[in-house]
Amino acid sequence: MSGDALPIGRRVAYLRVRRKLSQQSFADRLGKSKSWVDKVEREIRPLERVSTIREVAAVLRVDAATLLGRDAQPAEVAARDTGVARIRAALSTYEMVLGRAAGREVMSTDRLARALGHAWAAYQQARYPRLVELLPGLLTEVHRAHVRDPEAGRVAVVQAYRVTAALLVKLDEGSLAWLAADRAMSAATGDRVLLAGAAVQLGQVMR
Repeated sequence: MSGDALPIGRRVAYLRVRRKLSQQSFADRLGKSKSWVDKVEREIRPLERVSTIREVAAVLRVDAATLLGRDAQPAEVAARDTGVARIRAALSTYEMVLGRAAGREVMSTDRLARALGHAWAAYQQARYPRLVELLPGLLTEVHRAHVRDPEAGRVAVVQAYRVTAALLVKLDEGSLAWLAADRAMSAATGDRVLLAGAAVQLGQVMR
């Protein structure tokens, strides 16, 4: 099997061995633990952050495209950029302000809660491409729910902005993540429980 055909974790191991680095020395250069390196190489821990991929590539003295695989990378990058653009557009659309939700079917509270639960599950399982696909439509739905019932819909708005901010941090979209976290904080104002949850994502963005 050629280096380009390997999954990213095994490609890291392949290139590390070629550079004659032990897992410990490689980990030391990255500022990570040996356990972290071992999990990455065994595909237990996914490499999802662009900044981390760049750091790994720099230590291995290759470019990020080589580390990710030349064949798959352009399509992955294009899909991610398109998805982020759709999320940006959804964050910029305020149907609750413009009144566009009038007369349109609104997702029920139960369905919306299930959709948000599914989004959080996708995030926790590191299924970021799937979450990129889900979020634009989900953000639109929570805006509509907020128009129908501002108080009940506020919970969904905060949750949607929180998961959006969390995803965008993973994608190294700092400015957009800050916008989503700020929206979550604003929507949560007056509710200490919601505000505490929103503060978690604000803290992620600030780091």
